[in-house]
This record gives sequence, C-alpha cells and structure tokens, in this order.
Amino acid sequence: MTAPAVPRAAPAAAPGPPARIVVLSAGHGPASSTARLAQAIGDAAAAALHDAGVAASVDHLELRRSAAAVVRALIDGVREEAVTDAVAAVQRADALVVATPTVNASFSGLLKSFLDVLPPDALRSLPTTIAATGGTTRHTLVLDQAVRPMLGYQRAVVLPSCLFVTADEWDGPRPRPALAERIAASAGELARFTRAGVR
Repeated sequence: MTAPAVPRAAPAAAPGPPARIVVLSAGHGPASSTARLAQAIGDAAAAALHDAGVAASVDHLELRRSAAAVVRALIDGVREEAVTDAVAAVQRADALVVATPTVNASFSGLLKSFLDVLPPDALRSLPTTIAATGGTTRHTLVLDQAVRPMLGYQRAVVLPSCLFVTADEWDGPRPRPALAERIAASAGELARFTRAGVR
C-alpha cells in the first residue's frame, strides 16, 4: 500500500539581506484603491520570494505624503528628508511596483513629479511591475501608452504583465477572486525577475 504523500514545507528563506521591494503609489487620498493595489502586489511578490526561499522586505512609499516636498525640490532645488529618503529607497531597491490612478486619461502628476526628482539611471535595470486604477476599462491602455514608455525611457525593466483595475473588482478592501489571481500572477513574475538578479 502506498504511503500518503507528505506536504512539503516551504523552503526556509536564504541567509543574507532580504530582497528589497519598493512600492510607489500615486493615489491622491488616504486609503486609496491605488495604494491598496500597490501594497497587494508588493506583499504577494514578497510571499512568492519567500516561497522560493528568498527573504524579502516591502517598503511602501505613498507619494501623496511627500508631494509638497517633491514640488519644493523641483522648484527651489531644496531636497528635504522626505525626498532624499524616498529617492534612496528607490536606488536601493531590487524590485519596484509603480501604481497610479488614471487622471485625464493619463498617469498622476504625483508620479511624474517624483520621477522628475530621481537622479539619472536611478531605475536602470530595475524590475518593475506597473499598475493603474480607473473608473472604466476604456482607460486600460494608459499603462502601455503612457506609464510603460515613461519608465522605459528611464531604463527600468518594465515587466510584460501589468494590472488595470476598476472599482468593481474589489469586495470592500479585498480583491475579488479574479483580481486576486491577476495580482498573484503579476507578483510571481516580479519575484522571478528579482530572483534572476537582473539589476
């Protein structure tokens, strides 16, 4: 008689510094769906890395919190701690998640302003998952027509998968099953690129 299979435990995280996942969300309000989506992708990527035996940390930067400091940096050239800390986090990152609301059929000015204060090559070779939220699927192409070219110009490695999410894909604060599957797929892709060490 064949013995029942014993479930395998997830591999222990490898020693050494954790992979650093930085999440940039450009939502305009507190507890925005954009921030919620970005955090979900980052957490799922960290979980996928852990399942593969790689420790990971997630640093969520809500750009609205440093918006005034970013504008002052652009206008006056004075970089406050909020800006220097955020820039340093991105420069140290092993993987990046960028999420924006759809604003006038494009990405948020919060996102563009922050990207404008980054040093040249700050995103070079950085595996990046992009996502956007919007009120209608008519704006789905904002990712491929606006966000992807912008980050590609800055030499990020923008991954093939991207997520455009509307309000009806959430059940309160939780993603509905179909969205949860999409998040897991995109996060898994980001984890694989992070493990490959392309940066």
